[in-house]
Amino acid sequence: MKFESKYYRHCLPAFAFVSMLVQVCFSQIEFTEHTIAGDFNGARSVYAADIDGDGDMDVLGAAFYTGDITWWENDGEQEFTEHTIAGNFNGARSVYATDIDGDGDMDVLGAARGADDITWWENDGEQGFTEHTIAGNFTGAWSVYAADIDRDGDMDVLGAALAANDITWWENDGEQDFTEHTIADNFDGAISVYATDIDGDGDMDVLGAAWIADDITWWENDGEQDFTEHTIAGNFDGARSVYATDIDGDDDMDVLGAAYEADDITWWENDGEQDFTEHTIAGDFDGARSVYATDIDGDDDMDVLGTAWNASDITWWENDGEEEFTGHTIEGEYGGAVSVYAADIDGDGDMDVLGAAQGADDITWWESDLDPEHIEEPPHSDVPKDFTLYNAYPNPFNATTSISFGLPNRSTVRINVLDLYGRTVATLADRTYEAGFHSITWDATGFPTGIYFVRLEAGEVARTVKMTLIR
Repeated sequence: MKFESKYYRHCLPAFAFVSMLVQVCFSQIEFTEHTIAGDFNGARSVYAADIDGDGDMDVLGAAFYTGDITWWENDGEQEFTEHTIAGNFNGARSVYATDIDGDGDMDVLGAARGADDITWWENDGEQGFTEHTIAGNFTGAWSVYAADIDRDGDMDVLGAALAANDITWWENDGEQDFTEHTIADNFDGAISVYATDIDGDGDMDVLGAAWIADDITWWENDGEQDFTEHTIAGNFDGARSVYATDIDGDDDMDVLGAAYEADDITWWENDGEQDFTEHTIAGDFDGARSVYATDIDGDDDMDVLGTAWNASDITWWENDGEEEFTGHTIEGEYGGAVSVYAADIDGDGDMDVLGAAQGADDITWWESDLDPEHIEEPPHSDVPKDFTLYNAYPNPFNATTSISFGLPNRSTVRINVLDLYGRTVATLADRTYEAGFHSITWDATGFPTGIYFVRLEAGEVARTVKMTLIR
């Protein structure tokens, strides 16, 4: 089946590394549905990451009724082979993947409501997984995430516990021994947790959604992992999901939420001083359960995705660049739609959409046909006239992005990735290149969600472009 959004043809100038200037034209976005698993009993959560390190995106899921944590291996042609990581993870609710032990491969995390567990499975590099329990008494464990909370270079773990009303983080000592720290123990109906740098001070703050309290809240990290609570919204009826990204392109992190009882998908605009203005994207999204954001249409702004349990919808809202949103239904009969994510599953440079449906027992991906048509102009030269740093592609990106640059003459080039404070977090190149066009890739595995800058320096010349990493 094909689901066509009402996103009509437009063209915009863009650069791609094909040794020449190109014009990119986008046609209507059509999504083609592909079922990965149609019998994943009680599918609750979906995520994508390169689990086997072969350069393509694999898919992960959590199944509530069967207690399964599963990954599906992508063979590069989008044929998926199922592998069970855990088949007795009672009441599996949430799944995530990152490199917990710093050995260069992707480990897996899960939250189980029935077992009251936060667990990670260690990937041995051959996709053999060893189970490690982080917390076995996290009552009503519902959501799990990972970020470097204490800035010591390893991945810490966060969780939300519905019954315990807890938002908690577990400090990784670098040897994967975890120390529990409670951020909030009275966050009534804690159901979703996320982390990013909300106040732009270089450390990781924490966000949460509370179903019973109807709250969207962030906790400010003072850099010593003491947290101060700030309520963003205290009447977001049936808050179920929270996420953060730069929606309005002003270089600070805005906040998104989904509210089940209110049927709302909402974003709160951060003014840079952490005063938030509420904007409703959809006020009639029946049984809103999950929210996410990425650049679906390739126009360099952040679009929004959501699932609606009652409406059985997977929908995306097109951002026009002025934060006016137009809704497009990807699938309107996805029974019990509960989780949404986006990643480039087929490696064609555009963002595909993934969903989990508890009622349908489905893990599904929808293939976007946004793949640009490259209309080549005759190249004037194989060598640019000036030093040029092109926008990263894709951008926003998850895990990896390509950075292309042109040099008018043989030059010693240094390319660094900087955070919002101008601190170098990665060096991508420090060598001599011949005149011409070049491309390098940044693998941001292990880096937190946020805004980064890539800076090219060649002698006295410097060029900088912005990138957004999303998880």
